[in-house]
Amino acid sequence: MKKLLSLALLLLVSSIGVAQIKLDVKASLNNVMRYGSGTERNNNLEYGKEYFENLSDARLSVNDIIFGMRYEISQPIEYGVDYKGIRKRFIEYNNVKEGINVRAGDFWEVISRGLSMNVFEDRTQFYDTGIDGIKAFYKKTIGEKNPVKVKAEMFAGMLEYNDFANVTRKEVYNVRDANFEISPVKLLNIGANYVYAYGKVPTSSDTTSIKAYIPEGYLSFNYKNLQLFASYAHKHVSTDANTSYPVPISAKGDGFYGSLSYSMPKLGVTVDYKNYRFDMTNPDNRSADRPTKMLPFQNPPTVVKEHSSTLISRNPHVVDFNDEVGAQIDVVYAPKDNVTFNLNAAVASRHFDYLKTTDGGKLVYTRIERDGNYLPSLDKQFSPYWEVYADGEWYVNDKLYTKVAYDRQNAVTYNYINPNASEILKVNTIPVEVRYSLTKEYTLKFIVENQWVENNIRVGEKSYMNNLFSVSLSRSPNISATFSAEFTNDEEEPTGKKNWFIGEVSYKFNSANSLTVSYGTERGGLKCTNGICRFVRPFEGLRLTLNNKF
Repeated sequence: MKKLLSLALLLLVSSIGVAQIKLDVKASLNNVMRYGSGTERNNNLEYGKEYFENLSDARLSVNDIIFGMRYEISQPIEYGVDYKGIRKRFIEYNNVKEGINVRAGDFWEVISRGLSMNVFEDRTQFYDTGIDGIKAFYKKTIGEKNPVKVKAEMFAGMLEYNDFANVTRKEVYNVRDANFEISPVKLLNIGANYVYAYGKVPTSSDTTSIKAYIPEGYLSFNYKNLQLFASYAHKHVSTDANTSYPVPISAKGDGFYGSLSYSMPKLGVTVDYKNYRFDMTNPDNRSADRPTKMLPFQNPPTVVKEHSSTLISRNPHVVDFNDEVGAQIDVVYAPKDNVTFNLNAAVASRHFDYLKTTDGGKLVYTRIERDGNYLPSLDKQFSPYWEVYADGEWYVNDKLYTKVAYDRQNAVTYNYINPNASEILKVNTIPVEVRYSLTKEYTLKFIVENQWVENNIRVGEKSYMNNLFSVSLSRSPNISATFSAEFTNDEEEPTGKKNWFIGEVSYKFNSANSLTVSYGTERGGLKCTNGICRFVRPFEGLRLTLNNKF
């Protein structure tokens, strides 16, 4: 902290200079308070659950100097480890005119599309891979007649990653990154990034020291209605010998992502392709704590659609960034100003199949090479996933809006030991949304979702239904009330419940301050955002969120 204060003083003196300069001082404070009280269920166990979290983010800017900090009280925290004190702090020099930015302290950063570097925070997922260190950024346009744009960035620092499944498990990395981009012509941008990291990863019976090298190259090309992007990253991880891995490991992997988009006034088409091989390994070696897996500061595109529908989101595809190939096409068509159609289709699978044999009573897996492994396969031994989604939106008039959608998800989790026990999940969902403006101030919204699920590994009745109904009344611009009900006839529902009810009221005091209160029962389940997935436990009780900005 003393070093940061010294740096702040130096930057401030440099900014003001010897001569008297007019100071431009701005300050802001954002505060988020979350409280919950009720019961939570973990499998067959039900226990009391109470949490209190308060995050205060303060910023002070003096000319080109920015000071920032976050004071956090999470006692008890909803998920993770309790904390009280200054969680984040930084000092930043930002000279927009000269294209110079220097920051010391905590920061987040994404390079290109995240194949080699993408650290971010998602409070809804209780996920944070921020780096504590220093970074420097510079960009400049050279020439006037044929301008060439260049950008350079370097940063270094420490990253601490807390595991979702085991909050006491922590991976620690020292990260170094160098990035350079150039636009030799207006239509083309070329970039290169290099990451070096060394750290400690808790494994089954020890802590493994690793070193990682990840170079990445990427380019983007934009010509009229056509946009092209491509990126390739290579990862090399080596480990030291320990009790978990007596023989040092040297593992190599890579990843490719490409996107092609075409747009015109009434039509937009985007095709995405992924080929992630960051740590392909046999079925016996796919534990989440293996040191050669894709590292937490990497987070490439998922190439699957993220849904706003509650029931569709209940069965998300968990992307395996270590071994997955797939593609997605998304089409948006607007024949009229008040009518829009969207069609999305995605498919993904593993690259290879494995032959199972026994050697002295021990299972041995041999990889079977597959021609065309750069394309996904629908054969079940490759654990395929595919999804088709379509919706239509219609603004009937100034008062009435409707949206009808259909989604089909098909997923296979292949069991190499017993192929006949492979899980095959088939899900059909139809969400419907209707909004009607009663007056200029009052709006009524209805959501009805029906879902049919078939799971082959369930005993007895393999098919079941989920239903959701939601009604909201809002008064513009400050208040809304929502009641939601969810039902199921699933005989193997883990909680044993068949219905869930919840009410929520939200009030905006002004554009910067709001309060949300909810009470009822929440079903829980797997939740995924930006490729990050975690299991949210069923909850019954009160939740309160207060947002303030000053």
